[in-house]
Amino acid sequence: MTAAIFGLWINWVVAVGVICLLASLMPLLPHVWLLPVTIAAYLLLQVLKYNQSKRRVPLCSRPLHEVSLIIIITAIISALIIMLLPATGSREFNGELFTRDTPLIGILISAPVSCVVCLCFLFNRYEPQNCRRCKMRYGNVIEFSFVGGLYRSEWRFQTRLLLFLSLTLSVVDWGYYLIQYVNINLNRADYFYFLYLPEIIYVLSVIYLGGRYYSMWYYYCHNDEGNFVKRAGATTLRFLFICNDCILVDMRPTPAHFENGAVIKRFDTPVIIKTDYHEHESLAQAQMLFAEQTGIHDAEIRLIYSSPDPVTYQNIFHYFVFVKDREEVEKANIPGEWLTIGAIVQMLNQRLMSREMQSELMRIYDVAMTWKTYDDEGRRLYGIKHYKPTFRVRDIHKWDVNYDDEKWLQIYHLNQDKPFWRIRKFFSDLSQKIPLFRA
Repeated sequence: MTAAIFGLWINWVVAVGVICLLASLMPLLPHVWLLPVTIAAYLLLQVLKYNQSKRRVPLCSRPLHEVSLIIIITAIISALIIMLLPATGSREFNGELFTRDTPLIGILISAPVSCVVCLCFLFNRYEPQNCRRCKMRYGNVIEFSFVGGLYRSEWRFQTRLLLFLSLTLSVVDWGYYLIQYVNINLNRADYFYFLYLPEIIYVLSVIYLGGRYYSMWYYYCHNDEGNFVKRAGATTLRFLFICNDCILVDMRPTPAHFENGAVIKRFDTPVIIKTDYHEHESLAQAQMLFAEQTGIHDAEIRLIYSSPDPVTYQNIFHYFVFVKDREEVEKANIPGEWLTIGAIVQMLNQRLMSREMQSELMRIYDVAMTWKTYDDEGRRLYGIKHYKPTFRVRDIHKWDVNYDDEKWLQIYHLNQDKPFWRIRKFFSDLSQKIPLFRA
């Protein structure tokens, strides 16, 4: 938990520090050195992202992803300014003559670019590829646990903070540039607005976030009343009942309530077993626990996938339970109603299912449809573009597909029916061989 909380602060220190460093160096370096220095900074962030992706404890690298994009866009704009500059020079926005020897004020480019990139990420409804890979690798710890919620909320907080700081610098520096700046040389006021002011704001943000995450760490790791980390871990076994074309759903409302007092109805699978924490759970042990809980000894049980949580030790194992006759379930007094896939889809659209069951059903559907539609390389198995085969619940028992294999989740997001598939697949394959190209 310490690594998870302070990792957010470290990523801010490194990522925003790189932007601040580049903005401070651009007026001082010759133009020929700008591109190599920018590439070196970008590669540094990629190495850090790659190292974080291999850790046992997940660290949120989404701020690094945003800053990498800011650096690339800033480098492209800077290169275009230098390349398209006429030999005799050109006039700047403030009327001054800009030549190849004139310092390039980096903060005037990087600050507005940061504003635009932050806005795009805040309003974007789709997660970037590195977030999808993080979910595929860490599962439950990112999707449902405290750490995942912390990362999602703090990413939005850091992005808004970066947006606010970038917007402030854009207004102040561009105002000074248009009113007071003369590009004959850099005087003390120029140094303050273009170099020292971004560094001062960066240091203040580091101190502020350091205090924020120290308080958060102290509360969750040392406060006896609210201590979350030292709570004993637990392993949860979830069993999804299937009989022919129906799935068993417990329709009883949960005891939780909304703020206005209305009952939260989140329906779930009827059999959920919690035990002491186990990093691994054998199928034989799961069958024994299921038989003790329900009294059903002859049901066929298969592992769907596992959701490990190495941070708070709250992992989940998801299982299929195939029953031949509904009377077996009725005799065991297991509560629930048998619903068809159509009824379940309606409940999902109305957000009546629990998050865990929604995640299970979506993963089963996505992996199965991908496995039935594409080969191991993401190529279509059928000649018809965007063709979708039939999904039937009764066929799940016959399918030989590994729902725990990340390969099918990757193909679901990158296959022959996606735009620019060959180009994106080339860079995706390249990223597996050369970590520096990992997006």
